Amino acid sequence: MLLNPRLLGLGIALTISAPVVTAQAQTVSKLTLDSFTNNKGSWSEVGSVWSDLAPNSHQLISEGEGTILFNAPTKKKPGADIISSEKFGDVELKLVYMMAEGSNSGLYLQGQYEIQLLDSWLEKSPKAGSNGGVYERWDDSKPDGQKGYQGYAPRQNVSKAPGVWQTLEVGFEAPKFSANGEKIQNAKFRYIRLNGVTIHENLELFGPTRGALAGGEVAEGPIRIQGDHGAVAIQSLEVKRLDMSSPEIKTINYSVFPGVYNELPSTSSLKSANAGSVKSFDEFKTGVTGSSLTKFEGTLAIKEAGNYTLDLEVPRGLGALVIGDNSASVELKQGRVRVEKALSAGTVPYTLWVSKPRDWTAQGFNLTANAEGMWPVVLSEPALAYNNSVDPIWVKTDETPVLRSFVELPNRTKLSHAVSVSSEYGTHFTYDLESNQLIRVWRGEFLDATPMWHSRGNGVSRPLGTTVELSLGSPLLLTNSFTKPEEELKSVGYQVLGTGDMIFNAKTSNGGEMKDHIQLMSSGKGITRTIQLSGAGSYMIKVLPGSSLKKVSKTLYLIEDTGAYLEVLTDGVTPQLGSSEEGEGVFLPLNSNLSYVILF
Repeated sequence: MLLNPRLLGLGIALTISAPVVTAQAQTVSKLTLDSFTNNKGSWSEVGSVWSDLAPNSHQLISEGEGTILFNAPTKKKPGADIISSEKFGDVELKLVYMMAEGSNSGLYLQGQYEIQLLDSWLEKSPKAGSNGGVYERWDDSKPDGQKGYQGYAPRQNVSKAPGVWQTLEVGFEAPKFSANGEKIQNAKFRYIRLNGVTIHENLELFGPTRGALAGGEVAEGPIRIQGDHGAVAIQSLEVKRLDMSSPEIKTINYSVFPGVYNELPSTSSLKSANAGSVKSFDEFKTGVTGSSLTKFEGTLAIKEAGNYTLDLEVPRGLGALVIGDNSASVELKQGRVRVEKALSAGTVPYTLWVSKPRDWTAQGFNLTANAEGMWPVVLSEPALAYNNSVDPIWVKTDETPVLRSFVELPNRTKLSHAVSVSSEYGTHFTYDLESNQLIRVWRGEFLDATPMWHSRGNGVSRPLGTTVELSLGSPLLLTNSFTKPEEELKSVGYQVLGTGDMIFNAKTSNGGEMKDHIQLMSSGKGITRTIQLSGAGSYMIKVLPGSSLKKVSKTLYLIEDTGAYLEVLTDGVTPQLGSSEEGEGVFLPLNSNLSYVILF
């Protein structure tokens, strides 16, 4: 079972029960070009890769020698799929890759199940063949138009521009087979995340996708990367094996003590109202009405030695957990109780206390186990699912294209005067009226307003796609030395001109006026910003965070560590790197007029 997501974010009472010293086998493989076979000459290892985004440019440009896997098919070297020498079963995989404009590749788990790698930058409605999609299966015996089936499109398009590094994270569960080779469990993608956004969850795979390696489904198979459809670069590929056997609860004995307990009493004073044994925690019933304290004792079967983490959480109650040494002193705690311990293979005793001081709380508790090289496993969860989650409240572009709300920044501060603006092109931005800053841009769906509108709400809305953070809300205007000037800039409102098209107005304390025109491009490529400033002096503004600035054409620059392009439209203006209170970034001078584009 998957680790229950509702446990995340709870308070943690941490107990380190013993030194974590058990040695475990290396589970992570970092694949290089030497890890693969079948290179027909189009694959090499280079030092850097980029794209110039020029019209009709369908190539990646490489430079130097290094560790980046680079596939550049030509007529003489048409390219071929490369196949890892090592074979894998259950894995977590992380791929950092870059696509050329219009290019196509694919990542095959076990050589059988393809996740599409594609330049899907400008797609509005992703399909199974889009970037991050699970490619369709194929049956030539079916009529035309029906040959392809069981393909799965990403939930939303969160692809980045050609020439920008993208990150694909995959949790893959291999098919399982009986002793005589019969398949008894289908393969599964537990999750697929693209650029930090979950685009698939718990996706069962009923068979190989189109173009799979011959031989069919297997318990272990190679990683295969498609190389005959276009240019692709791979900065890193890490594969973590998850072939360690999970622990199991073997015996469960219980004693139930009626009453309200916020701390453990002397065991001699406890009088059991109900006692017995069960085969699983799901079968347990207190057998009493009202509040109670329950003591569970039994054994845990550890199939492989390792460093284990066990988490206990009692919904609206208190808990305590001891693994191994039952003579250890314990206390009841609220929130999540964590025990980290090195355990040898064999049978290990445990003691678990569950206090339900309110008689209306849900039956049961959450108990999970985890270790390096193992899928997290749920050993117990409430009979009545304890779940603080609610149906999400998404803001749709066609219903609410502009929304005022609080916005939370990566440094956890909140902006109270933020305006988020959407477009039908799948791109969006947030502007802070207090600092007059363009805060962030993103691609995908618009906003999650669940925190803002559910129950009493906290006023916060969150972007749904993959974001490029631009500012932490620092002042827009800076001096030539990147410090805050004496003049203050105060917002005086905004105008909605059209879809994703806004003018933000402001005045300076010395009588100057500013018009900040921000427009999401109809091509879907990015955002255009034009600032007109009158009656004021000369300033610098930070347009992007980052510490790198690569010029790829006359007016186009790549900020690789931010994952965006900057195109300067104002003649004679050149970006420069600098550092302000907010950190390193790319700055542009602002006199009376400044216009630039961010492509993301």
